[in-house]
Amino acid sequence: MKQMVGESSASKKGFTYYTIKWMVFFVGLVVLATGAAFMIKSSYGSATWDVLHLGLSTKTSWSIGLWVQIVGLVMIGLACLIDRTKPQIGSFINIILIGFFLDFMLSLPIYPSVMLWWESLIFLIGGICILGFGAGMYVATGLGAGPRDGMTLVLAKKTGLSIRLVRTLLEGTALLFGWLLGGPVAAGTFLSVFLIGPVMQASIGFWRKQMAKLDKQEEPEEVEMEPELKVNG
Repeated sequence: MKQMVGESSASKKGFTYYTIKWMVFFVGLVVLATGAAFMIKSSYGSATWDVLHLGLSTKTSWSIGLWVQIVGLVMIGLACLIDRTKPQIGSFINIILIGFFLDFMLSLPIYPSVMLWWESLIFLIGGICILGFGAGMYVATGLGAGPRDGMTLVLAKKTGLSIRLVRTLLEGTALLFGWLLGGPVAAGTFLSVFLIGPVMQASIGFWRKQMAKLDKQEEPEEVEMEPELKVNG
């Protein structure tokens, strides 16, 4: 007969487990926003969707972060309508916090007022790597996909097109509208298309291994108990 032991410690582990997962999720969002801010400040080109957010921001008095939230919430809503499903709470937390974190990172007085070409290049490459690493962190937790990820999967399922093609079409559409609105498109924008994916994939692989280790630690311990002996009176 097997019996679970340490029930109180198991429940405590459960709390610790989810606390760690949410911490990784939140830190991943901060890291992602930091990378996006670095790319924007580099003046060598922003990530594809930030071209759209910047373009919308230049046409209004609203901040980049607010447009990140608006566009993201619209995409989450459309994906749910198309797929007729309810969104994960993590998806809302994801897009709301990224908007706040991006505005905060852009407001910090840590960027040179004038950058030499090599300084801009460092901010660009560093931003791409940081953004990809942060994206991998939050995706690996499985607590809530970003709006672009959700829309990609829904459209791929409904149209029968490959995920890669759907994502490329979405990125291209965002880039086109962003450019038409006056968003900054430069060499770094196209460079990010090729580099963010590999960095993000490596980050996902690393953090999924960490989450797997956390899952194993969460498994309650089982011990073999001796069966009770019946004594005939």
